[in-house]
Amino acid sequence: MRLAGRSALIVGAATGIGRAVALSFAREGARVVIADHAAEAERQSAVEAIAAVGGQAIHVSCDVTIESDVAAAVARTIKHHGRIDILVNNAGIGQPPGDFTEIGWAVWQRLMDVNLRGVAFGMHHALPAMLDQGYGRIVNTASQLAHKPAAGAAAYSATKAAVVALSAAVAQEVAARGVMVNCVCPGPTDTMTWRASDPAWREWKTSQLPIRRIAEPEEIAPAYVYLASDEASFMVGQSISPNGGDVSW
Repeated sequence: MRLAGRSALIVGAATGIGRAVALSFAREGARVVIADHAAEAERQSAVEAIAAVGGQAIHVSCDVTIESDVAAAVARTIKHHGRIDILVNNAGIGQPPGDFTEIGWAVWQRLMDVNLRGVAFGMHHALPAMLDQGYGRIVNTASQLAHKPAAGAAAYSATKAAVVALSAAVAQEVAARGVMVNCVCPGPTDTMTWRASDPAWREWKTSQLPIRRIAEPEEIAPAYVYLASDEASFMVGQSISPNGGDVSW
């Protein structure tokens, strides 16, 4: 039980990768707080799934574009569990396909608000408690497109590259005080986004991957478990990339 006794707030955990991470954390002994803007029924479903595997979880409503929502989720975690040991910033949105010159600035700003500012809000409000207790693990969800930007996804790629840079910079500020900040950069994953649910895109992308298939969320979650655990005590500002070989270095 690598996370036994740990308190974990997972933002963006009602569905997809976040839900798989929450379940994996619970199986490893963490007490989980599910934070998401999704309908209460989806958040409750995640809590019930965790209970079914013998875990402990509560859920809170959180829109990461509203700083007070993120601050409240952190405060609720600390109030309920007495501390916050792990923060996963997983909330994110994709970009409708289109050339850079076709992107409306409202779409650009929405991507920045959710994918980048939401991560910054989470770290900003969790770090004081983690630094006070001398221990913390922050895992931010970026994307393989942070390292391999794609045509038609310029704004999304930019937000995810910014998450990697932000994480690495903050990691250098806090590592000596017991808080490790790292990223997971997932590759193509079956989370029912517009791309993953498009048969033509799936066929094309599958042909490009050395592993010849799209990932399941449960295959991405172990990277988060590792970075959230004491085993990652020497991981500072790193990016782990479960991507089926789409990006290698």
